[in-house]
Amino acid sequence: MIVQPVNLAPPGEIVAALESAGEPYEIYRMEENDRFPNDFAHFNGLIILGGTMGANDDEDFPFLTEVKKAIQIFHKSNKPVLGVCLGAQLIANSFNKKVGKMAKSEFGMTELEKTAEGKADPLFNKLPDTFSFMEWHEDYFELPDEATLLASGNHCINQAFRIKDNIYGFQFHPEVNETILQSWVKEEKDWILREDPEFLEKVEPIVKPSLSHAMRHCREMVSEWVKLLRKNRADEEDKFEFIK
Repeated sequence: MIVQPVNLAPPGEIVAALESAGEPYEIYRMEENDRFPNDFAHFNGLIILGGTMGANDDEDFPFLTEVKKAIQIFHKSNKPVLGVCLGAQLIANSFNKKVGKMAKSEFGMTELEKTAEGKADPLFNKLPDTFSFMEWHEDYFELPDEATLLASGNHCINQAFRIKDNIYGFQFHPEVNETILQSWVKEEKDWILREDPEFLEKVEPIVKPSLSHAMRHCREMVSEWVKLLRKNRADEEDKFEFIK
C-alpha cells in the first residue's frame, strides 16, 4: 500500500524497484480524493511518500490522522513500513515525537553519512559511507525512542532511522528521478530560485549525474525492503497453515 499525499511527489524509483522485483502495490492518491481503506489486513506493507503539508496539519488534511493510525496498526502487526520525507515525519509523530520547523529549509542533492549502525543495516550496508540524495523539506523530526539512527546530515541530523527491523523513515527523497526533478523545477521554479538562485545552473553538470547514483541506491534499498515484505508474507502463510 502506497500513500501519495500530493501529485507533486509520486513514488518514482520506489515503484520502479517494486515492479522490477515483481511486487504488487496499490497507490492511494490523497490529492485525487482516493478513499483511505478501513481495513489493512490484505496489505503486507505500507509506504508513505512526501507532501507539501506538515505532519501536524491534521485539521486541514484529515487523512494525516488516518495515516498515523495506519502506521501504528502496521507496527503492531509487525508489517514493514517505509516513510519518505513527510512519511518519515508522520512515523515519528505517530510515536509521539515532535515535528517542527527548521531555521532554513533543505533543498537539493545533499551529502549524507551512514552511522555505525547504518553500516550494518541491510538497507544501507551496500551504500558508500557517504552518499547523496535529493532533499526538499522545511521540517525536522525528533528521533523516536525505539529508533536507531542510520544516517545523518550536517544541516539536518536525523536523516534515516529504523524501528525494530521493519520500519524505516527517510528524511531524504530516494524516489526522485529526472522526471520528478523536472516537474519540481517546472512547478516550483520561483520557490527554488529563492532558495538557491544557482540551482538551475547546477542541474546538468552536478544534479543529474549525482541523481543517477541516487536512483541506483534507491533501487538497491527498496529491493532489500521487499525482502521484509516477503518474509512477512511467508510468516503470515505459516500462521495460516498452523491454524488450519
